[in-house]
Amino acid sequence: MPPNIHLSPRRYTVLDSIAIAFRCAPIAAFFYGFFDLAWAALTPVTTLVAARLIDAVVGTVRDGAPVEGVYRYLALLAGLTAFGWLRSALHNLADLRLTLALRARYRTALTAKRTRLEYALLEQPDTWDLIQRVAANPEGGRLKATYYHLVDLAAFVLKVVGLLALLASVVWWAPLVVFAVSGFALIIGVRGGKALYQAERQVAEHDRRLDYLSGVLLGREAAAERTLFGSSDMLIGMWRKSFRTALGVRLSTRLRWYINSYAGNLTNQLIWVLLMLVLLPSLQTGAVSIGLFIALTQAFTRFDIVWGFMDTVNGIAADAEFFKDLTVFLALPEGNIAPASTPSLLPAAPAHIELRDVRFRYPGTERYILDGLSLTLEAGKRYALVGANGCGKTTVTRLLTGLYPAESGCIWINGRDLREVADAEMRSLISVVYQDFARYSVSLRDNVFLGQEPAEDRQVFERAGLGPLVARLSQGVDTPLGKLAGDGVDISGGEWQRVAMARSLARPAALRILDEPTAALDPVAESELYASFERLTEDATTLLITHRLGATKTADVILVLDGGRIVEAGSHAELMQSGGLYAHMYESQRYWYEVE
Repeated sequence: MPPNIHLSPRRYTVLDSIAIAFRCAPIAAFFYGFFDLAWAALTPVTTLVAARLIDAVVGTVRDGAPVEGVYRYLALLAGLTAFGWLRSALHNLADLRLTLALRARYRTALTAKRTRLEYALLEQPDTWDLIQRVAANPEGGRLKATYYHLVDLAAFVLKVVGLLALLASVVWWAPLVVFAVSGFALIIGVRGGKALYQAERQVAEHDRRLDYLSGVLLGREAAAERTLFGSSDMLIGMWRKSFRTALGVRLSTRLRWYINSYAGNLTNQLIWVLLMLVLLPSLQTGAVSIGLFIALTQAFTRFDIVWGFMDTVNGIAADAEFFKDLTVFLALPEGNIAPASTPSLLPAAPAHIELRDVRFRYPGTERYILDGLSLTLEAGKRYALVGANGCGKTTVTRLLTGLYPAESGCIWINGRDLREVADAEMRSLISVVYQDFARYSVSLRDNVFLGQEPAEDRQVFERAGLGPLVARLSQGVDTPLGKLAGDGVDISGGEWQRVAMARSLARPAALRILDEPTAALDPVAESELYASFERLTEDATTLLITHRLGATKTADVILVLDGGRIVEAGSHAELMQSGGLYAHMYESQRYWYEVE
């Protein structure tokens, strides 16, 4: 497989489509342009040969001229026609090779950029709308079309210059009229192209919604609920509404473009009629041969100069707007990526964490989720962070893992400012079990280790409580999960939760964060997890985030979050004795964990 290309953040223009196409597939890109330009350069030659053939036929029939001239020009015209057929076949082959190369290299470069984006950007609709426009069909979409438009423009110029040179040899002022009309076409094409791409910007949100609804309607994950609740008609209605809205914007913009374009095209046809009328006196006097008159008439009738020019310029104008989006996309900030030479820094000891006067609010909102939060996690201790839903518990996780930067305040890990810790090092320091964890349709082993070399894999599965599942699966840890593979196996939500916990345990970490780890577990499984909590977290500083308080008794320190700050801290016994917010929350849940 060819090496990937690197798209550096800078200003991109339509000319970069040429550079990227040649970087991805130099031979295919060259021959695509070569055959198009060669055929364009031969267009006036073909017209002149056709004129000579007609004159030779007329001379043979009317004046008895030798027939050899007819054969000579006929053979030459046949050769040019055969080259046109060969050009079409090789042109299609070059297009296919370029498409495959763009898929392998350009698409990969865009995907790599998306994976490096700051996490905060991925939760912003504007970012997804931008991605929708830039990364939609990379190998067959706008970038390849831009390269083709530029080749078409160059070929167009070659054709027009050659034909106008033939016309100017008879009527010197005729090309001036064509250039005047072409200027009108240029204005219409640029305006139309910008309007069409602006329409795509307007409907990006609807396109994103259409993709989502299509996935819900056609995907397997929501099939059971769609059937049970009969929601398909509602979802189809939502899909149709978004589709009609997007279609309406596109149609109205395209309609204006076609009206202007056909007005220009009608003007073009009238001009060619007038030019042919102007040529009639020259034809009568013999200044223009019958063959040249007929060949020029056919050429200009078949080759629509104004319409073709408007269409090409329209495409390039829209392409220019696309490259503005590509410039913005490639300039989006990336995560704190460590250089390739940076070694993986495995933790030697549990981490010491300190947050001091941290304030944070999500982009586009006014309310501070965390407002002056200060806390210290001492190395090797087990902490529980509790509070009502929406109080900011998961936000603390996002700040600790560097997914979001704090708006103000400081976060230290082992005495180092979090902002100085690269992503690669962060991955070796912190391991998280998320409530909304990923479920990969790969083997159980790959789900847990995610590409790293398994070390003591049996112990990892046992510590996470997956022993019974491994024993039940026909291929053990090599059994595919989900239904992507033909022999894949579905497992329960609670078993998936344990897979996510095993994924965290498989990595040495100085800080382990468990974000609502019992969300998918039944009460019995939850109790078993609480009983093994100490064993699961024995090798690191641990932060348990939960609003279900059954496991908090095992924590060394319980932190109560409310109003964006820590309002209570202490052991279970101490907080119950103080009778504050924690005690009230625990009493309201007591019946979940205690049997009379």
